[in-house]
Amino acid sequence: MKIAIEALGIHNYGGGRTATLNMLHNLMALDQDNDYLVILSRPEPSLQSPGGNFRQLISPIKNRFLARIWAQLFLPLRLWNFDIVHFTKNLGIFAMRPAVVVTIYDLTTLIHPTLLPKIDVWYWRYIQKITMRHAQRIIAISQETKNDIHEYYKIPKHQIDVIYPTIAPHIKPASPEEIQRVRQRYHIFNNYILHIGRIDTKKNLLSLISAFALLLQQVDYQIQLVIVGELYTKAPEIDLETVITELGLKKSIILTGSVPDKVLPALYSDARLVALLSHHEGFGLTAVEALACGTALLAHQTGALPEVLGDAVFFVENLEAEHLAHILDQILTKKDLRQQLIQRGLQQARYYQNQSDAQQTLALYKHILKQ
Repeated sequence: MKIAIEALGIHNYGGGRTATLNMLHNLMALDQDNDYLVILSRPEPSLQSPGGNFRQLISPIKNRFLARIWAQLFLPLRLWNFDIVHFTKNLGIFAMRPAVVVTIYDLTTLIHPTLLPKIDVWYWRYIQKITMRHAQRIIAISQETKNDIHEYYKIPKHQIDVIYPTIAPHIKPASPEEIQRVRQRYHIFNNYILHIGRIDTKKNLLSLISAFALLLQQVDYQIQLVIVGELYTKAPEIDLETVITELGLKKSIILTGSVPDKVLPALYSDARLVALLSHHEGFGLTAVEALACGTALLAHQTGALPEVLGDAVFFVENLEAEHLAHILDQILTKKDLRQQLIQRGLQQARYYQNQSDAQQTLALYKHILKQ
C-alpha cells in the first residue's frame, strides 16, 4: 500500500501532537512493508525510519489557515496515485481520489463555541462538516467523541471507528535522580500540584488557580502549583501572569511554558497530584500519562474522562473555588486516599500502554482497501 499521512498540525503543543506522534512512531516500528509519506509543516527527526519506508513532505506554508488552503489545492494532485490518505489532525480534503481517513480528537469547538476563536468555530461548523462527509472512515479517539461526531455531523456510526491512543513507552515513574534534575531545572522547591496541557480557555485554569489561592489561605503546609504548557490564543481570559500577580501568587505558581517530552515523566512522578479541570476532553492524554507515572489525579467529570479513566481518579462536578480547595486539601493530606488513587491509576493506565493504536490503524487501512 501507498499511504499518505497528513500531520501538518503535529508541531502545535498539546495532546493531539503527542497522540499523533506516538501513533506514527508505533506504526513505523510495526510496518516495514508499506510505503508512507508523512506531510508536515517542518521536518520531524524522530520520523526517520530505519527501513526507509517513511518519507517526509514538508509544506512551504507555515500559517495554519494558509496551509489548509495549500493542502486543498496541492494534495489532491500530489497524492493521486496513493491508496489511502489519513488526515491525523482533523483536516480532511474536499475531493481526493484515494480513500480518505480522518482522525477527530474532540468537538470542543462545537460543544463550547464561546471558548475558542470565532474563525475556529466557523471552520468546524461549516468546512469541517463538508470534508468529513468525503471520508471513507473516521477515527474517534473515544466513544464520547464518536457520539459527538454522530450528533453534530450526522455521520453514520458504522463509519466511525474508536481507536484509543497508546501511551509512549517512556511515560513511566521516573528515577529520583531524574526528578532532582528536573526540580532544579524548573526551580521547584516544594511539593506541588501539576497541570500539563495547552493554555487556553478550554482547560479552565482560572478555576484551578482560584482554588489554589484559597488553599494557601487555609492550610499551614508549603505547596506550589506548576503549570506546564504554551499559550494557544492571546485571549484576555487566559492572561495567567496578570491573574497570578493580582492574587499575590508569583512565588507559589511556576509557569514553565512548553517543556521537552523527556522531562514529563519526572514532572508527573514527583507531583503530589495532577489536576485536569477542562470544560471538555475528547480523551485526556495527560490524565492517562499522569496515572502511568503513579500520580493521583483530580479531574472534572466531563467529556470522555469518565469513559477513559474509570474509577481511577477523584472526579468533581462542582468547580467552585471553595469546593475545589477542599478537595485539593483532602487528596494532599489523606495519604490512604492518595495511595488508593495511585494504585487504581497504575492499573487503569496499563490498558493504554498495552493496546496498539498503530496495529488497529493499519488493520483499518487494510479493511478499507478490501471493500
